[in-house]
Amino acid sequence: MIDLVWNFPLFTEQGAEWQGYLRRAVDELAVGDARLLRPSFRGGDAGLRVRAAKWLAVEPERAWIVCGGHHGTLVSLLVAGLGGKTIAVEEITYTAILEQGAMLGMKLVACAYDGEGMKPEALREACKRGEVSGVFLMPTVHNPLGIVAGLERRLAIVEVAREFDLIIIEDDAYGFMEPEAPANYAVLAPERTFYVRGLSKNYAPQTRTGFVVCPEGFVGEMENVIKNTTTGTSLVHNAAAIALIEDGTLRRVIAAKLVEGARRNALGREILGRAVGPGAWCAWHLWVTLPEGLTAEEAQRVCLERGVMVSGAGGFTAPGVEVPRALRIGMGGEVERARVEEGLGIVAEVITANRRAPSHD
Repeated sequence: MIDLVWNFPLFTEQGAEWQGYLRRAVDELAVGDARLLRPSFRGGDAGLRVRAAKWLAVEPERAWIVCGGHHGTLVSLLVAGLGGKTIAVEEITYTAILEQGAMLGMKLVACAYDGEGMKPEALREACKRGEVSGVFLMPTVHNPLGIVAGLERRLAIVEVAREFDLIIIEDDAYGFMEPEAPANYAVLAPERTFYVRGLSKNYAPQTRTGFVVCPEGFVGEMENVIKNTTTGTSLVHNAAAIALIEDGTLRRVIAAKLVEGARRNALGREILGRAVGPGAWCAWHLWVTLPEGLTAEEAQRVCLERGVMVSGAGGFTAPGVEVPRALRIGMGGEVERARVEEGLGIVAEVITANRRAPSHD
């Protein structure tokens, strides 16, 4: 089975590399200091947070270490007090916010989007129609759309957020795929933005390390939420992750992933043609529009029958929105590019075989 579901890029040599970082982190534990056996939220990760803050370019008190990006988003929603409230999302958005929103009893309001993501006027209208408390955004290499918001668009969103006192939850999981991206919301609106960034996509999911930059006014709640969602994080994993950030390994791996991502992205666009939507040039996922008459569910089923796993649009569609005829094609599930090419060819065949012939009526 060819995997075109996962969109986090991995290289074969990363396994041994990560094992080495973990081994060194274990060896460097101060085994005579019993305090290291306490939960990290009791201060055991204070030094790591200072180092993380330096990388994130924020004050140490605003930088928090969490168990990956998903945990970071959940922590942010809880700290911001958004459980049970209404937040705005794009009509097509990341699966995790749909799942976490349902889990926390939140109402998700779908806003129209274009080639730069959520439209500011759509967000403003949603706020005028009812009480909206927050907005979830992925402005840099959106998942699943792959698009990037320009600076003017980001500033317009900030204007609406300030007008209606919205909390911004910014998921920057894929920001590394667009090196020239404009400033993030944590820079543009630090007083109201929870900025979430993990190492799952730019390095590997097994790091189990993520980061949240918290607005100053919410810092007091972070420790409590981290304590009650995880009883702390893994000092060994976090120490290993910070080490690979500081010694330049992460930067080197990202550079390689940008090169390979550009190759796979171009390959996908060549094989699937005009069906592929606009997006970052080295994103490891593509949003593919299906021909009339072919639903996302049916395309997903046919591809699976032919030995290719893909993601239908249903898993990314906000409540109350009709599921579009589209697929997300992830190009990180296969280490070998040749396998990706083979899978893309099969997807193209499925689309072509189900494209209606022009009517001669």
